[in-house]
Amino acid sequence: MGILFYVRDQKASQTAQYMAFFRALETQRRSASRLFNDPYAFPLLSGRLRAVARLAQLPGLGSLVRGFLDLGWPYTRSSGVVRTRAIDDLVRDAIRGGARQFVVLGAGFDSRALRLEEAGRIAVFEVDHPATQELKKGRLSAFLGRAPANIRYLAVDFERDPLEPKLIDSGFEPTAPAVVVWEGVVSYLTEPAVQGTLAALARLLAPSSSLIFTYMHGGALDGSATFPGARRWRSWVSFSGEPFIFGFRPETLAATLEIFGFMLQKDESTHDESMRYCPPIGRSERGSEAYRVASAVRMEA
Repeated sequence: MGILFYVRDQKASQTAQYMAFFRALETQRRSASRLFNDPYAFPLLSGRLRAVARLAQLPGLGSLVRGFLDLGWPYTRSSGVVRTRAIDDLVRDAIRGGARQFVVLGAGFDSRALRLEEAGRIAVFEVDHPATQELKKGRLSAFLGRAPANIRYLAVDFERDPLEPKLIDSGFEPTAPAVVVWEGVVSYLTEPAVQGTLAALARLLAPSSSLIFTYMHGGALDGSATFPGARRWRSWVSFSGEPFIFGFRPETLAATLEIFGFMLQKDESTHDESMRYCPPIGRSERGSEAYRVASAVRMEA
């Protein structure tokens, strides 16, 4: 089965650009109170998002911009930046634990290959739809010049192109442990596409490889469970042209992953992650109870 990623026609992903915007706002905070530093987020922005991010750099305006976003889109920004920090830590742990390859599926405007020191020492494969990837490469080229030699960009039309041969032809080694990040993608896929991706990863990944992904609680999508701000969040992504389609159920996620040869290791909401990361730096953002970060390990066949 092919691997499908939601992209609106030939346009670059809007959600990828908003995530870069959220990371740019986070980076503008004082070092003692920010969750991470992403110097590549602002150069990836353009138009109104770039203008607002520049405005937010002025004294006192950053908190106003963040407050306005949180009022209109509850938990969206806070969930985005907290999930970024949580995944950063999981990727670092995986590489320190022996991962020799780093795959970013549906990379969007992700910058971990550039900003995480650990990622600079191993092969990185960024996989995305050509429209989003070309836009990203153009903006990074204007900022950096040439990309680091360890990063390999795979332009994949996920409606037609199989992932496995693309990765292997680009130098991916199925026998070497890897860490895969699948962030901000699952919610935009159909269930068959999600299952197809998991099956392909099971074939590609060596035992002990890590899979890190985010997802929306299925109950928040079908109305069987309610969460603060979830309805407005769904409305926002639908308005942007990239609606939520699919969600896992936390209570059955471990069993689902086991079918594909993965053992669940962690599954927490971004609200839970916020409670871990924010109080030590004097912040009280809540994150979302409906949006979750999970990690799993590829088991022995």
